[in-house]
Parts: sequence; structure tokens; C-alpha cells
Amino acid sequence: MKKLFVFTILLLFCLVTFSANDAYKIKIKFNGLKDTTCFLGNYYGDKQYYKDTARVDSKGYCVFDGSEPLKAGIYSIIINNTLLFELVVNEPLIEIETDTANYVKKLVVLKSEENKLFYKQLFFVADKQVRTVELQKEISDTTISSLAKSEAKKEMEKIADEIKEYRLQLIKNNPKTFVAKILTAKKEPDVPEFSEIKNDSIQRVEKYFYNKNHYWDEFDFTDSRMVRTPIYHSKLDRFFNKIVIQNPDSIIHEADIIIAKTKSDSDMFKFTVHYITNNFEKSKIMGMESVFIHMGLKYYTHELATWLDSAQIEKIRDRAKVMEPLQIGKKAINLSLMDTSGHWQNFYSLKTDYTILVFWDTECGHCKKEIPQLVEYFKTIKNQSVSIFTVNQNNEDSWKKFIKDYNMDFVNVAVPVEVYTDQNKVNEYVLSGKTDVKSLNFHITYDIYSTPQIYLLDKNKTIIAKKLDIGLLKQVLETRYNIK
Repeated sequence: MKKLFVFTILLLFCLVTFSANDAYKIKIKFNGLKDTTCFLGNYYGDKQYYKDTARVDSKGYCVFDGSEPLKAGIYSIIINNTLLFELVVNEPLIEIETDTANYVKKLVVLKSEENKLFYKQLFFVADKQVRTVELQKEISDTTISSLAKSEAKKEMEKIADEIKEYRLQLIKNNPKTFVAKILTAKKEPDVPEFSEIKNDSIQRVEKYFYNKNHYWDEFDFTDSRMVRTPIYHSKLDRFFNKIVIQNPDSIIHEADIIIAKTKSDSDMFKFTVHYITNNFEKSKIMGMESVFIHMGLKYYTHELATWLDSAQIEKIRDRAKVMEPLQIGKKAINLSLMDTSGHWQNFYSLKTDYTILVFWDTECGHCKKEIPQLVEYFKTIKNQSVSIFTVNQNNEDSWKKFIKDYNMDFVNVAVPVEVYTDQNKVNEYVLSGKTDVKSLNFHITYDIYSTPQIYLLDKNKTIIAKKLDIGLLKQVLETRYNIK
């Protein structure tokens, strides 16, 4: 699938005659347009992709056709990188006519019951919105009286009810159409006022849970056509980022409920799993990697993730397995490495209430800014049962010089240089119990792909915060643990 506008293709000249072999045909008459290229784009979630191309001839006719049926969904007509209008594709033949004066307002559906319904409701809503814009201006006008503003608000509410009722009637009268399914999918719960509850806080909680628990009531998770519209992505995005409480356990719980409603061999399953995994892998909220780990281990299996090859599946699973022991709430993996004096140190031996575990590199520009700040900050809290354990890639002279220059009064350890050149030394260190493979490969053990990285551990060496900068470290220690 090629992303919209990013492709080089041979332009196809369209024919205006129908062929019995065509599995789909979209015929468009453009008044006021000729001799140009037109593209058919299809939605996949919130993204659009190139699907077909055709030529607007000298008389303004353009035809998209093919021998294989188009997958049902919402498609767009694009010229010169501009989306002109959208079409509901759920029929083999669509005929429309429009005008360059206004591609949407002048659009007439000649053949396609779905698009007749789609544009009928679109025009109805557009007409109502003209009045809504006028009313919004009245409400924001400081010269208008309070009574007039109140009346304007009531009229806006009436218009909203009229639009809602219109769509409900369309759904009721055309229950088997894809347009009805689209409008049904867009519906949101009618949340009761819970006026019998007098406590405002409890009332808000009841409204929240009602909205969350009924958010998907009328959505059909078995209809994969919805992934080829922007509607499903929009609902998922709002649900997981605005409605569900933003902690990993809550998100994982809701994700499993939704995924269970899809069929494991469907486009809906694939899209849902991908969206949730991708969304929370990129999350900047601390601890959200737990969602990615859950998704990677539960759903990216060779039996379920059939859209990926074996190498891709294993790559996702391997990353999830690396990240799994590094979650907040897990006990940190102990590291035993050599300090500046040649002695072996491990952070489990530190008996303070809090341990700041720092991974850094002397060649890292960001580390050169952050580490001196950490030194200054530690001077203010070192007497409050806090210790710092820093880990570097190797114990070269530049590492020791940096520690001395900045007076890093921490436990500073690194991988001995000889480990990289002498396998016998590796065997000696490991077999004697001075260190282990996880310690020598700490960048893999702790998934260190950039530096600096800072973990905060409690007295039991449980991870209580991670991926911190100095500012956030201060904030966490001060606000959560009263270290000032």
C-alpha cells in the first residue's frame, strides 16, 4: 500500500463506456474541469493512501474502474494534492456530477443509493450549521443581553437535537446501508444527569463511568469496513487517550475487552492491535510501556499476527521480553561492575531508602550537561538516605577524569576495558562470581539505546520511576517522597 501523493505512476486514461468485466466503476463528470489527473484515495484509520488514478478528459469525464472489487469504506477524490470530496464506496457502480464552483455543494449523485443518503444528511447538517455559526457569534457578542444569549443557546440545543433526530430516522429507515452503519458508529452515549444524586463529585463519577461503559454500545466490532473510514481510529483515539484513566492497568483491561470483540482473522483485529500497541509504545507517560509489553506478548504471536512475517513477530516479542523486567513495580536487575579503584560494586549492597541508577557515557553531549546538574543536586539531598549508582560503558581514563573533574561523589562503575579484548578475562570475572553476563551487557539488560537514562529505586530496589531527567527526578523525589 503506497502512501498518498508519494508515488511515481503511469497515468491511466479512462474510458466512459462500461465494461461487463468491471468489478467497480466510479464515473465523475466535472463541470469546469478538463485535461488533468485525478486520484482516488482510501482511508486506513486516520491516514489516506493512493488507490487508483484516472484522467479527466476534454469533456470533464473521469472514470476509475478495475476488475477487482474495491473494499468498502470512505474514499476521497483528490486533484493537485487537494481533497475535493469524499465518497462512500459499498456498491460496484457510482455516478456523480459536480462543478468547480463548489465541489461539495454542487455535487449531484446520479447512481449510488449509499451516496444519495450520505450527501442528503451531509447537506442537511451543513444547512443547520450555518445557523449554528450565527448563534455562536451572538453568544460571544458582548453587546447582546443575557436573555438573548440564553435564547441563542436554546436554539443551538434545538438544532443539535434536530440533527440527531434526522440521523436516527435515516438509520431507522435504511438499516442495511453502510451509511447507517457509519452514522451509528459515530453515536456517543446519552449520559443521564443522575439528578437523584445530590453530591456533585459522586454525580460526576457516575457520569464518567456510564460514558466509559456505554461508549461502544452501538459499535459493530465485526464490521471491518469501519477501519477504512476515519471514524474507528477517531473513536479509539478518544477512548484510550481522553476517556480511559491513564494508567497501564486500566488501559490493558479495556484493550483486552475491545480486542475480544473482534475476530482474530479480521482487519478489525489487526487494526485494533496495531493501534493500541503503536499508540502506547510511543507514549510519553511514565510506565505506559507496560501496555506495549502486554500487547507484544499476548497478541503478537505466530497464530494471531498473521499480517506479519516471522522475523517481524519475533522482533516485537524480543523487545517486549527485554522491557518486561524493567517495568515500574518490578525489582531492578542487579549489576556488578568495577569502580574507579578496581573494586567490584553492586547497587543491591547500597542500604539507602532510595537509589538513583544512572546510565551515561563520557562521549554523550547530553550527559555532559546532565551529570554536573546531578552532582549539584545530590549535594542538597545526600543526607536524606539517597545514593547514586552510575554505570558507564567502559572504565577508560576519560571516564575517570570526568568523575574527578566534576567531583562525582557517587558509586561510579563501568565495564572493565579488558572485557572487550580478552575472553579469558571475561570467563575469569564471571566464573569467580565477581560479575555476570547481564552486568557486562548492561545496555541490553536495561535496554539502553540512548543516554543518559535515570531510574529511581526504593529501599528494596524496586523500580518506582524511570526515564527521568534531572528536573523530573527532583519533582518525583520532592512531591512523592518528600526528599527536599
